[in-house]
Formats: sequence, structure tokens, C-alpha cells
Amino acid sequence: MAASLKTGELNALIQVSKTVNAHLDLDTVLESVMSVTTDVMSVEASSLVLIDDETGDLLFHVARGHKAEAVKPMRMKQGEGIVGWVVQSGKPAIVNDVASDDRFFSKVDEDSGFSTRAIACVPMATKNRLWGAIEIINKLDGTDFDEHDLALCEAVAAQAAIAIENAVLHEEILEKERLAAVGQTVAGLAHCIKNVLNGIQGGAYMVDLGLRKDDPKTLSRGWEILKKNNGFMKDLVLDMLTYSKERKPEYDVADVNEIIQAVCDLMEQKAADKGVTVTWTPNARLNKVALDPKGIRRCLLNLVSNAVDACDDANEGCVEVCTEIPDGDVFCIKISDNGCGIAAEDKEQLFQMFFSTKGSQGTGLGLPVTHKIITEHNGEIAVDSKLGEGTTFTVTLPLRGETG
Repeated sequence: MAASLKTGELNALIQVSKTVNAHLDLDTVLESVMSVTTDVMSVEASSLVLIDDETGDLLFHVARGHKAEAVKPMRMKQGEGIVGWVVQSGKPAIVNDVASDDRFFSKVDEDSGFSTRAIACVPMATKNRLWGAIEIINKLDGTDFDEHDLALCEAVAAQAAIAIENAVLHEEILEKERLAAVGQTVAGLAHCIKNVLNGIQGGAYMVDLGLRKDDPKTLSRGWEILKKNNGFMKDLVLDMLTYSKERKPEYDVADVNEIIQAVCDLMEQKAADKGVTVTWTPNARLNKVALDPKGIRRCLLNLVSNAVDACDDANEGCVEVCTEIPDGDVFCIKISDNGCGIAAEDKEQLFQMFFSTKGSQGTGLGLPVTHKIITEHNGEIAVDSKLGEGTTFTVTLPLRGETG
């Protein structure tokens, strides 16, 4: 019987250890730990008490067994009750007749309706900190708690303390990451807005100069610069809103060929000004598909515009757009250029916020926003590029709706 019990205790400790290492959600871990403790130690009830960092009070974070829900809202002061004494002293305690012990705090029984006869309680601590205590109450067979029970309870408390420390460290890491992300966002926005303001300042200067000298040509150039930077600021705000807001695609049945044709038409003048040719070959098999037309149009505008920009220094720059329907339930849109290409070390960062290969000419938001929209469609975006030879972006989207 004793050997069987020890095997059961060992298995319980293994289960507790696995639970602690498998989860970062503190409540899930501690509830599981105390459930195992209550069962393996065959007690009427158990509780895990944490120290409130703000007040120093003791909180019944987890309670198992009869009247558990009535105990959870309760608070105690350090030094109050047997569990308070254990937390204050940092020492374990066995009390097999609570009525004869001056440390016993009867108010918990009075408020909860539970009847405590015996308690075994141990501190819950890691190397650098005391977190609280674990107590087990009333053995089901009516026997006394002994040193064996206390040792097993201490082993469980050690695991619970590790779980608490891991959860706290995890939260601290997440908070640092959040603060770092906020700092990066502010720095990135400041950089982008500074570039826009410089452009606006330059355009305003040319407008003033044109007005003073009655020079229509200078006035027109200044006005074009102002309009360009106004559009740049508008795009920046829209991109930030899109990137920061959780949203679901607004699905509608649309003709993919028409969307791509409209994007290519819109890019025609920009491409012509740079001496770049944009070619688009419609796919007769790809007809109307369920997608978010505005979102996909925005993605393609980003990708085609980037492709045209990449051809700035290319001899006879060319951008090619095509669609494919491979086997399966997806279709692909490919945007290829023969431009400058992307360095291998930059490819890993393309979809990160505020990373741009365009210097002051880019916000570093176009591709992250594109990636986000495509991901919201349950799609994928891939890039294949060689420095000095060109780049191909492939957008793969679910094939919903009608095809030719």
C-alpha cells in the first residue's frame, strides 16, 4: 500500500512538473497544480495563497474542495492565521488540532461555512522571493498530517513557485517588447513625418517664390511638390490605420482581371515618367472571385508601384504582371521587375514596420500593410529576388467564387 502510494505521489509530481513547463498562463497552471495536490494527498480542501504586491495582504488565488468558491474572495493580513504565520516566518507548519492552536484564524470557517480540523502549510518561494503559501486541510481518512505529507507539499509548492516566477518574467518580457515596439513606432513615424514636412516646406517655399516673382513655372512646380507630399501623408495615415487595426476582409465577388487592369492603368503615367514599361496579361480562366476588392487593389498598387520604383536605374525597365491558377483552391498574382533587386540580408526584413530600401522616399509601411491584408485573406506573399537582376512578388489567395 505504501509503495503504491509513493508511486502515485511520484506520478503526481511528474504531472505537476509537466504542467508547469507546458503553460505560461498562470491561472491554468496553478488550478491544475492544486487539483492534483488535492487528489493525490486525499484531503478535503486545499488553497494557494499569494501575497498582494500592493497591499501585502494574502489572497486566496486558488481554492479546491468543499466551499472553495466562498474562500476565494477572502483576504488576510500577513501573520493572520496559520497560513499568515507561515508566510511571515517562512517556515512550514503542521497543526492537527486547529482548535488548540492560537494561530488558527476561525473567521475563514465562519464566513465560508467550512469546518477545519487539521492543516499542513508550507511557504511557496523561489531563490529570491517569497510568493505565498500552499495549505492542505483535513485528510479524508481522518488521520493526522505528518512529515511525509509536509515534504510532498513542499515539493508541490516549489513547482508552483517556479510557475509563478516564469509567468511574471514572461509578462515583464512582453511589457519590454511592447515598450520597444511603441518606441520603434514613434521613431519611425517621426522619421516619415519629418520627410513629409521637409517636402511641404520645400514646396511652400517654391510657391512663395513663384508668387513673389510672378513665375508660373516655379509656382506650378511648388504646387506639385505640395500635392505629392499631401498624398504621401494621406497614404501614411491610411497605412498606419490599416496596420494597427484588427479587421476582417469585406468580401465581395469581383473580377480579378479588372482590379489588376485598373492598377496598371493607374501606374501607367508614373511608369512612363520613369521610362518603365508595365505589361499585364489577363487570364481568361480567372473570372469573378470573392475577396476584398479595396484591400487587394491597395496591395497591388503597393507592389506595382514598388516594382516601377525598382527600375529607376534599369536599362529599358520593365514590370510584368500576370496571374496563374495552379492545381488546388488558390490563384496567384505575380509582379516581376528587372530592376535593382533586393539584397539577401534585406529580404528577411521586408515586411517589418518602417524598414525601407527606398531611403527617405519610402515610409516602410507599404509592404507590412500589404502582408497584413493578404494574411487577413488567409493568403500568402513570397518574394524571389537577385541583386542587380530583378524581383518577383507572388501573392497567393484562396480561390473563392466563380472562375472561367
